[in-house]
Amino acid sequence: MFKLLIFDFDGVLVISNDAHVEVCQRALRKAGIDREIKYDKIAYHFGKPYGDVLKAVMGNDYTPEKLEIAYKEQRKLLYSNWFLENTQKIDGVREFLLNLKKKGIKLAIASGNERAFLDKALRFLSLKGIFDLILSAEDVSKSKPDPEMVYTAMRKFGVKPEETLFIGDARNDILAAKKAKVRSAVVLTGILDSEGAKELDPDFILQNVFGVESLVTQNI
Repeated sequence: MFKLLIFDFDGVLVISNDAHVEVCQRALRKAGIDREIKYDKIAYHFGKPYGDVLKAVMGNDYTPEKLEIAYKEQRKLLYSNWFLENTQKIDGVREFLLNLKKKGIKLAIASGNERAFLDKALRFLSLKGIFDLILSAEDVSKSKPDPEMVYTAMRKFGVKPEETLFIGDARNDILAAKKAKVRSAVVLTGILDSEGAKELDPDFILQNVFGVESLVTQNI
């Protein structure tokens, strides 16, 4: 039985990846990088801290000065009302999570976002105070796909890998779960489509986050 559910944030609990990609593209243009950087190339690095994503997609255009300009612009946009207005809430998520808590299951977030951003976003989504643990980019020394976030959550609650499920929408989520030897579920509301999810060979592929409840109910 699952005793701990670890959720990625963007693309899982909220539909926000398109907005994140646009933020990156705007930030890079602000830094003077005008070449087209495709959606998939940016999304490939999701799960990492903001600056790491920007540096990765800059490629040969990278300089410390350009990264600093892009990072400042990225943070400005992420903390703006524009970003929240361009995210899509998933109706029923609050009730879904509260129902899981009633079953005695511990709930955690493992995200490459900054803690201040997560705090603001969770308030916007009316999810503040529901999670037993929130792990942000500042809380670990290595980001996904490294399994440090998963290990940290398991240690916090004293659970075993077989009692843990990581729910994500992107490549780095599933790789982190596999490295930690916990079971993984891809939801198709984010980066990965069905074909891309199958290539990563997760334990479960779900249409959306609500499918997690059937896994818990079936005592898988």
